[in-house]
Amino acid sequence: MGVDIYGRKPITKSERPEQIDFHTATDDEKQKYWNKVEEWEEENPGEYFRSNWWGWRPICMMCEIANDKYKLKLNMEHWGSNDGKGLRTQKQCDRLADALELMLSNDSGYNEFMVDDSDRIQIVLGAWCEAGTGKFYSDEANELNEQYEYGTILYSAVVTKKGTMVESAHSCSLSHIKRWINFLRHCGGFKIW
Repeated sequence: MGVDIYGRKPITKSERPEQIDFHTATDDEKQKYWNKVEEWEEENPGEYFRSNWWGWRPICMMCEIANDKYKLKLNMEHWGSNDGKGLRTQKQCDRLADALELMLSNDSGYNEFMVDDSDRIQIVLGAWCEAGTGKFYSDEANELNEQYEYGTILYSAVVTKKGTMVESAHSCSLSHIKRWINFLRHCGGFKIW
């Protein structure tokens, strides 16, 4: 489960590939179709953005921090639900994209930890998983949640008292944040579903 975010007035460069009949299509035809859809999404970044909840929550938190830090005065109420909320205009989206880029710039304090596209930002929301495997970790969750306050931002795994490397289950990569910023630059406003 996650969010599907659609641009209100996206800038489009090409038509979406025509849907195929999945009941009669061969595996090769299906693969070719999905490859075309992937190319189309890359060409038209403002049409659609997707994320699971584990990755969307850190993006929301970064947006909330940017909103407060740069006094954007954007209404971010209900961004954590699938009810069509979002931003209404391209101007609002550009302001948010600018603020997020500032947060990731050299002077922000985030850049030290978010350099490579695979680098991850984590937000502590009470759920933990083993680093490397993604398997949920509950053995010392209460102790971890006492040690790392709700909403704490982490940039690497932590070691439990038992010696297990764990990380917050809510994380996303720098490349995912960059895709979000690119979506914002081309969407004309958006709705979260």
